[in-house]
Amino acid sequence: MSGSTDGLCSLYDQRVAVVNDTLYFTSGSYLFSRDRKPASDPKIHKINLADNLGVDGIIAQALIETEDAPDAGIGAFFYNEELPEKLWAYAAVRRSVDTPDSVNQTDTMWAYYVTAKQWNSETIDGGEYQWFNQTNGFVATAPDGRSWYGGGRGLGIYKQNPGLVYFEGNAATPKWSFIKEPIDSEAIDTPSTVGGSAVYVPAGDAGIIVLMGGFDSTVKGTMFAEGSGLDWDLRPLSDIYVYDIATNIWNRITATGITIPTERAEFCTVVNSAPDGSYHNIVLYGGWSQFYEAAFADVWVLTLPAFHWIQVDDQNNPDTRTSVNNLDNPAVTTIGRTRHKCNLYKTTQMIVTGGIVSQLGDIKLNIDACNATHPPFLVLDTNTFVWKASISSDSQDYEVPSFVQSAVRNRNSPASGWPNARVENLFTLTPIPTTSSTTSSAPTNAESTSPAAKSGLSTGGIAGAAVGGVLVLFFIIGAILFWLRHRKQLQEPFLPGPYDYFEQGGGGLSIWPKAELPSNLPPAELPNNYSAMELPAGTNNAELPAESARVELMPILGRRREPQPMIPPPPAPYR
Repeated sequence: MSGSTDGLCSLYDQRVAVVNDTLYFTSGSYLFSRDRKPASDPKIHKINLADNLGVDGIIAQALIETEDAPDAGIGAFFYNEELPEKLWAYAAVRRSVDTPDSVNQTDTMWAYYVTAKQWNSETIDGGEYQWFNQTNGFVATAPDGRSWYGGGRGLGIYKQNPGLVYFEGNAATPKWSFIKEPIDSEAIDTPSTVGGSAVYVPAGDAGIIVLMGGFDSTVKGTMFAEGSGLDWDLRPLSDIYVYDIATNIWNRITATGITIPTERAEFCTVVNSAPDGSYHNIVLYGGWSQFYEAAFADVWVLTLPAFHWIQVDDQNNPDTRTSVNNLDNPAVTTIGRTRHKCNLYKTTQMIVTGGIVSQLGDIKLNIDACNATHPPFLVLDTNTFVWKASISSDSQDYEVPSFVQSAVRNRNSPASGWPNARVENLFTLTPIPTTSSTTSSAPTNAESTSPAAKSGLSTGGIAGAAVGGVLVLFFIIGAILFWLRHRKQLQEPFLPGPYDYFEQGGGGLSIWPKAELPSNLPPAELPNNYSAMELPAGTNNAELPAESARVELMPILGRRREPQPMIPPPPAPYR
């Protein structure tokens, strides 16, 4: 059970995988209740999710199975969800004692055998595509074991060595390659990014990768002052990058919405797809803006193929709900989480693993000391967008939330338009073939079908069949005309109802209206629309620590170039 005083308090920068009802995590930094400060931990940790794990506090040590693991930094796991026999540790793996510093890459990768519970260093066919210094890149994994890794602090910096590492974990003998986009007039260069996030989406002939956010590491930026240590600008979250796996081509699509998420890095995403493929909803949580020196705890949905952002009014988030813990400053509500990871479990549960929870960017709420108010794991129900106190082992069908359907209103293309017909075709819906439980075949003793064969119908029967056929034909024509008229009506614009708040030009609904709201809402504060709170009379104002450590995105820290004040999003129309 959670809530124990002896257990795991926090973790960040870890690798995570969820396979066979087990949560695996390794690498990164950890704070256990016995520790005085976070430290690296060369172990692999496993938690059984089949027993409805409680996540409303510290995770009891007894629930965590621990084994030795290779020492590694901020990287990723490659794995095959359909045949989860191995977890491959990619990127940021430490050099062995016999590897000289002059060697920056290798053709080996550590593999953890799930059943045997052991690690092996294995040579991967195809080349030397394991970079020792590679961190903070983006990763996408298909359920069948295909994985892609790009960007980060080793690939594509200032357009040097851009491309994707493609790992074929579904092959009989796993292999990898380093692929670059082909020369194509409609393609863009690989959008290398540091601290961005990507997901695999089952669309097109072989699937697509959707990438967003992070720092644009391809060119020197202007967002931060000269010599501050950060030379790149944050990518706007209106720029969505789509990689067609079948053609190996990147395209950029402009996302719209009444409100666009603030640019950020080190957030996490998962994707839910409607059973019929009509929607692919990417859920985003948290992140960090070095520009505003603030972390986020907001939830957004980017719905495809409309490429429309929707800000979600999530409920019961432990990171933002009113706290009585004295480590939190009750006068400040700008709390957020960054450097965490997300995994989708049982179709509708987004498990948030780890992360640094900070307040005002400077006050770290969960790594300087154990703080059960901000637990090491969270879980969000992506059907209802309510944060839960436990991870359920029960499966649940995904249903596209009504607020998503209301926002896009059957729009199946971006408001900004498709960059080309090829990208549009990726999202063309094809009905899934249905097969009957029985099949028709000619019996072995079938009679001859030659003209000499007996008809079996009388003359009257033939006449009756002809009349019936004419009536059926008229019925079919009438049904088609009715369907065409109904389809035309569906394509006509809707007049806005009480919850249809469209921006000028058809941008769509950007806030999910709550059923009821108090009439005296306090003003929203930046950057995450948290409500300002007032201290009760006679209560002393909480003060910041005299020496608080700054939360850093990475081992570098940038000084802002006099940013303009962040413009708050317009108030929701129903207020």
